[in-house]
Amino acid sequence: MKPCHVIWDWNGTLMDDAWLCVEIVNELLMRRGLAPTTPCKYSEVFGFPLRTYYQRVGFDLEREDFAATGDEFNILYGQRLRECRLREGARKVLTALGRSGIGQSLLSASYEVDLEEIVAHYGLRSHFTAVAGVDNGLGEGKIERGHRHLAELNCQSDEVLLVGDTLHDIEVAAALGVPCVLLPSGHQSRRRLELGECTVVDGLFAVAALLGLKGDIHD
Repeated sequence: MKPCHVIWDWNGTLMDDAWLCVEIVNELLMRRGLAPTTPCKYSEVFGFPLRTYYQRVGFDLEREDFAATGDEFNILYGQRLRECRLREGARKVLTALGRSGIGQSLLSASYEVDLEEIVAHYGLRSHFTAVAGVDNGLGEGKIERGHRHLAELNCQSDEVLLVGDTLHDIEVAAALGVPCVLLPSGHQSRRRLELGECTVVDGLFAVAALLGLKGDIHD
C-alpha cells in the first residue's frame, strides 16, 4: 500500500486524549450525582453521534440540553488539552511519510479553529497540506467536511488512505470512497473496531510498516 495522500484523524489517532475525555466526563457525571464511568466502559460506549454516546454514558438528555452539556465538556477539555501528549511515534511517522513523498492532512470532528491552534502548539503544522475541522463543538459534520477536503486534494480517491481510531472513521472513509486503517486509542475498544470491515493495527509504527516504510523509523 503506497497512497498518494494520507488523511489523518487527530483526537486519539495522533494525540493521546482518551484518558482526558474519561476524566472530564466523570467530572460532569459527578456534578449531576451520576455514577462515573471507567476507561473500559468508556471505550465500549463512546462513538458518534455524540448525543447517543452522552446518553449511553449516563446523561439524561430529556432533562438537560445536549448542546449545553457539550459546551460544558468543551470548556473543561480546552482548559486541560495541553496536558495531552502525542501518541508514540507520531513525529517520526509523520516525518517519514513526508520524506517518502506521501502527502498528509488532518480531518477531524474538532472545531477547526481549535484544531489549528493545538496542531501548531505541537509544532506539527508543517507536516500537513491542510487542517480540516468542523464548524461546531458537537462533533457534527465530519463527513461533509471530508467531501470538501477530498475535492481539494490532487489525488484520486483510491490513492488516498484515511487513518483513524473509531468506527465513525470507517463511515467517513466509506462516504468519501477511500480505504481506511484504524488503530485502537482508548476511545473505542479493539473489539469494537474489529467489528468494522477495516484493517486494524496496533500503533503508528504499524501504520508506517503497512505503508512500506522501513529503515530507522523506530530509532
